[in-house]
Amino acid sequence: MQKIPFSFRLLYVSCIVFITFTAIGMIYFPGGTILNHYTKGYSFFNNFFSELGRWRTHLGGTKWISFFCFEIALLFHSASMFIFNLDILKRTQSKELDEKIYYVALISGSLFPFLLAGIALTPCDLFLPLHMKFVYAAFGTLIPLSFSYTMLIRKHHTLPNKYGNALMIIVVSIAIYILIMKFGPNPKEVAYVQQTAQKIIVYAMIFCLLYLAKGCIQYLPGVQTIQEKR
Repeated sequence: MQKIPFSFRLLYVSCIVFITFTAIGMIYFPGGTILNHYTKGYSFFNNFFSELGRWRTHLGGTKWISFFCFEIALLFHSASMFIFNLDILKRTQSKELDEKIYYVALISGSLFPFLLAGIALTPCDLFLPLHMKFVYAAFGTLIPLSFSYTMLIRKHHTLPNKYGNALMIIVVSIAIYILIMKFGPNPKEVAYVQQTAQKIIVYAMIFCLLYLAKGCIQYLPGVQTIQEKR
C-alpha cells in the first residue's frame, strides 16, 4: 500500500479540527450580539463567526474557551493550507501542466494562509478595521486559488473533475458573500443576513476542502508524473 502524503492527511485533519473546535467555541460562547449585548449563548443567525475570536464579550466579560478554540481552528488550518498547497503543486507537476495557472495557485495559495492567520490574530473587538481588511483580502484571495485548483485538476486528470467542480462552489459562494458584505443590509441594523451568510460560506469552504483532501488521499498517493501519463 502506498503511503499517504503528510500534507493530504494534514489538510483532512485540519478541516475536522476546524469543525470540531468552532463547534466547541459556539457551545461555550457566553453570549451577546451586536444588536443585543445581553443574549445568552451563541446564535447561529445573530452572531458573526469572528465573534468567537473576540478577546472579550460585548459586556466586557472573559470568554477564554471560545477565544482559544477559534485561534486554534484558524491557525492550524492556515498552516495546513500552506503546506498542502506547496506539496500538491509539486506532486502534480502543475507548473508543467499550465505555468500561468500554477503561479496563480502558488501565489494565492501562499497568501491565503497568512491572511487567514491575520483574521485570527486581530480580534474584532480590538482591531476591527485591520480585522476586516484581513477578512476581505482572505476571501478575495480564495477565489483565484479555488479557480486555479479547478483548472489544474481538469488538466491533470488523475484526480476526478468532480473535486475541481466542488471547489467552484467556493468561488461562487465567496463572490456572493463579498457582494453581501459590500451591498447587503448593515448588520448593526438588520440581523440574520450577513451573520448567517458568513457561516454558510465558511463551512461550505471547509467541507469543500475536506472533500478535496479526501479525494487526494484516495487518488493521489502515488500521483503519476507527466512523463508516465504520456
